[in-house]
Amino acid sequence: MRRPLDPGYAAAARRRAERAAAGLPTEPRVPALVTAMLVAVGLGLVVTVAVVHLRAPQPAATQARSVLADQVVERSLQLEDLTDRSVALAAEVDELERAGTLPSSLRETNDLDKLANGSTAVSGPGIVITLSDGGLADDESDQRVWDTDLQFVVNALWASGAEAIAVGGERLTAVSAIRSAGDAILVDLQPLNGPSYRVEAIGDPEKLQVEWARSSGPAFLQVLGTQGIESGLESAEELHLPAGRPQTLRWAAVPDQNDQNNQNDQDDTAKDGA
Repeated sequence: MRRPLDPGYAAAARRRAERAAAGLPTEPRVPALVTAMLVAVGLGLVVTVAVVHLRAPQPAATQARSVLADQVVERSLQLEDLTDRSVALAAEVDELERAGTLPSSLRETNDLDKLANGSTAVSGPGIVITLSDGGLADDESDQRVWDTDLQFVVNALWASGAEAIAVGGERLTAVSAIRSAGDAILVDLQPLNGPSYRVEAIGDPEKLQVEWARSSGPAFLQVLGTQGIESGLESAEELHLPAGRPQTLRWAAVPDQNDQNNQNDQDDTAKDGA
């Protein structure tokens, strides 16, 4: 505030006064200005040519992009063919099951496995737990429901004796994953629609509520409530959970022929006895 004018201005004024006293010109000569302008124009032209050259598509990059696009199309067609084959084989398996060619014990085991791994839809009584965001502002991340919150609730329900669980309509299996991608929550790579999240668990409602009360779930929900996250628990007389997404076959073995013949003989004996 005491010296608002830069000292350089005073020095320049003093030099002009000295040059004027000595009879020398105080302003730059015209050739110097012209030279500076030509240099500036030349630099601008060079920069423009360089930018245009860099932005121009290179033949090698264009060719590589074309090859990748062709590979994507080819792989997509292969995926469609494999998907159609998988659907046809699944229909063939279902037809064999309906035809009764499989032993009864294998059919029962297969049905139980489908229920256990979530590959078939189920219905029955159970309980429903809801979690809702309480975020009043975008920067208040503590008031949002995160994937770890849903993971804790789901694990507590499994420990309480739940027979089948779905989160946001997505059926959980033994290989299901609840994770986050940014602010979105994914269940088996399927995004859930917030801000309210519904966790459905099938089982004896009274037993589930008793075991849930004994678990660490209620205390966890109480902690979330102190952060502004709303939660609720209610029993349901009938819940309908869809089948889980198709799973990858990780292990298979051909049954021994002798064991298969013995199993068939046992089934025939049981039929004759009946």
